[in-house]
Amino acid sequence: MICTLTPINLYNPSEYTTLQHQRHICGWDYSDESLLAWREKQDADLKTFFWIIVPSKNGDEPVRAGHISLDAYASPPDPGLAQADHSVLTIQSFFILPEYRAGGVGRQAMQLVEAMAVKDPRCQTVTVNALSKEYLENEEKREFLKSMNAVPQFAAVLWYERLGYVRWKTEPRYPYQLPDGGEGMYEADFLRKRLR
Repeated sequence: MICTLTPINLYNPSEYTTLQHQRHICGWDYSDESLLAWREKQDADLKTFFWIIVPSKNGDEPVRAGHISLDAYASPPDPGLAQADHSVLTIQSFFILPEYRAGGVGRQAMQLVEAMAVKDPRCQTVTVNALSKEYLENEEKREFLKSMNAVPQFAAVLWYERLGYVRWKTEPRYPYQLPDGGEGMYEADFLRKRLR
């Protein structure tokens, strides 16, 4: 399936509402606080945010099948993931609606965003981070994910590796809350692709 990228305008109420709906489906970063913080990052030239657009099945209006961003900041901050000078950009806020997750839409969206990064003469490296593949390869960690009802549908890290990204570190990144109220951090794998 062919897709294109169109800039997201978070000042447009319809686009804001659509993004918030998609973020609810995604499961995080759907609060007004999160979306308004992203809008501020857009205004500061730190977040370039796009709709992933696919043709409709019946020939009507194109469909906003998801969203993706190419950012010059990371939250929480990590200079290896992103730099405000655009020398290192990170792909974040990447989501595709479940009904559009087949047919190469994600791969094509990644290729389009990477092509944008290549056009930025300041950008040397593109990065991503995702739940560590250790949670799928290590039985004890996999059982922990099952106990948290958090087993992903697929290993994003393995997908990123097939796209040419190379892991350079693993560390705690994503917060979680235990049923007893305790807190912890899921580990993430950090991957990068050098452009120049």
